Amino acid sequence: MRAHDRRRGRAPTALVAVACLVLAGCSQDSGGPDPGPMTTSAGASASSARAPEDGWGVTPSNVGLRRLGLSCDRLPAYRGPQRVPAGTTISGRLISSGLDLSAGGITVERSCIRPTGAAPGMPIVGTTNYDSMRPTPSKVIIRDSDIDGSRLSATAAARATGFIGVADLVRNYIHRFGSGIAIMNAGTELDSLVAQNYVTGLVATGDPAGDGTHSDAFTVRDFDIASRPGRKLIVRGNRFDCDSGADTGALFIQTYSGPIGNVLVQRNLLEGGGYQLGLNGARHKYSNMRAVGNRFSGTGWGPAYVQGGPGWAAWEGNHLHEKGDVSAEGAVVGRP
Repeated sequence: MRAHDRRRGRAPTALVAVACLVLAGCSQDSGGPDPGPMTTSAGASASSARAPEDGWGVTPSNVGLRRLGLSCDRLPAYRGPQRVPAGTTISGRLISSGLDLSAGGITVERSCIRPTGAAPGMPIVGTTNYDSMRPTPSKVIIRDSDIDGSRLSATAAARATGFIGVADLVRNYIHRFGSGIAIMNAGTELDSLVAQNYVTGLVATGDPAGDGTHSDAFTVRDFDIASRPGRKLIVRGNRFDCDSGADTGALFIQTYSGPIGNVLVQRNLLEGGGYQLGLNGARHKYSNMRAVGNRFSGTGWGPAYVQGGPGWAAWEGNHLHEKGDVSAEGAVVGRP
């Protein structure tokens, strides 16, 4: 299996069919209901500082803690366990470790997850029970928070992924990791909404054609709909910037760890190196993939590619990103 040629602006000599199980630590690559407006602990709505509905309006100031006038250093420390009990809500805390949310029924909001250490290849926040390899049995929500790799060494950050699992992730600012968000080991039942997040500042280490890392801002590696055909993954209004210099791309869908079905990719801004949007049928089938109204930087190897499988069931209104235009609508990006 040949690794991608990572030099910027040059197409890979061969598209690789599979990627490593551990995303940011790889040496080779290849929706549900909106949780609603956040409320403070006093019950007051914070919806007056609304995050943009479109990914091209997202900035570091209008998602995560800064949207709410908060910062990591001004939050009280979290004193609870890393393996969070079922039914817990963590609100307004500085968390200096990773979090295991596999028990399910957990909400993390208005918080800063800024670890001081990370195990290579492991998620900072995850929903898989790694003792049993079972996914979370019930809904996890992470919203209005920062997931921040700035206290990790460059090598540790490059070999970490901000989130791996299945959850609703809404209005979060995720930065300085090897990869950002991975929907993986998602089980067979839970819907997922990934909306209005900003993933940026990704970092890499080593030779990407050898034992170095590769970066995805957002990736899906399994989302099985066989037992629940109405299940859906909605990826809407995010800004995904993959610019570590060792880039798979901003948004990468690959059936590496299982089949994938019913994914809507809508109104996102996809930026950086590699391909901005990849759809890859690796080991399993995919179905009902829809890309609607997205914007692409057109940098790296280009906006989009498809390798294997039937391709996009819907491809509508996708354009290069045009700065200054009210709709950010540049040239049409044709169906790959």
